[in-house]
Amino acid sequence: MLPVFIASILDDINFFVKPVVRLIILFFIVLLLVFFLDLKIYSLQFYNLDILINKYKIVSILLVTFSVLFIMNGCNFIDGFNGLLAFHSIIITIFLAYINYSFKNVLLFEFCIIFLNFLVIFLFYNFPKAKIFLGNSGSYLIGFILSYIVLKTSEQTAYHKVFPFYFAILLHYLFIEVFFSFCRKVFYEKKNPLYPDKNHLHMLLYNQIKSNPKTSIYINLYFILTLSLLFLIKDFAGLLKGYFIFLILLYCIIYISLKKRKTKI
Repeated sequence: MLPVFIASILDDINFFVKPVVRLIILFFIVLLLVFFLDLKIYSLQFYNLDILINKYKIVSILLVTFSVLFIMNGCNFIDGFNGLLAFHSIIITIFLAYINYSFKNVLLFEFCIIFLNFLVIFLFYNFPKAKIFLGNSGSYLIGFILSYIVLKTSEQTAYHKVFPFYFAILLHYLFIEVFFSFCRKVFYEKKNPLYPDKNHLHMLLYNQIKSNPKTSIYINLYFILTLSLLFLIKDFAGLLKGYFIFLILLYCIIYISLKKRKTKI
């Protein structure tokens, strides 16, 4: 995890001038960490893809690497609003701690508790008024730690039939932020997807309510509501897949609605 932190600090001090350079360096750092930490995805519940993952190790490594990069960048995208990433990470980690406690994964449960303590302490100084900030180094590190816990929890609970899309839903907001932003910039706005802008969902919401702390609260209340259904459908693989697709569509509907309101102002 230290290499991720060091690379992110260098990014914070503008050592990497071009975003593409930062992305390439992060890719290779994460690739090495995935290999040496033996991070794996055993199943995505798509038959042909699962065969590739289990037959060719390089496919598994690349898939995990890109997945981790998605989550790290998702954390970086929502960082900047007081408490937004901290609250979001706390919610995810509580779910992960509960899963590991339920299946007696002691080491992962303890790791979750330690991570929660760090997040709560940081939140105390970041919300509602920010006295300290995460920066790229902090947001990337949180993204990597969340990815690590999710992948290891998925590995430890595969025998107990905790389905992959359960974890995909836990991370859905971070994933959709990156995926939607990439598609929006490339196909709709026709611009470089690696450069930041101010058209993310939480920024559009802020344009409506004009309150940094309230934006964080509303986004995470929405996030909690989307996760609440997990308690009812966690044992049904097909419903989890369908719900994940629904959440993508719901995000798009909310985004388009906020975008239209911004245009009218």
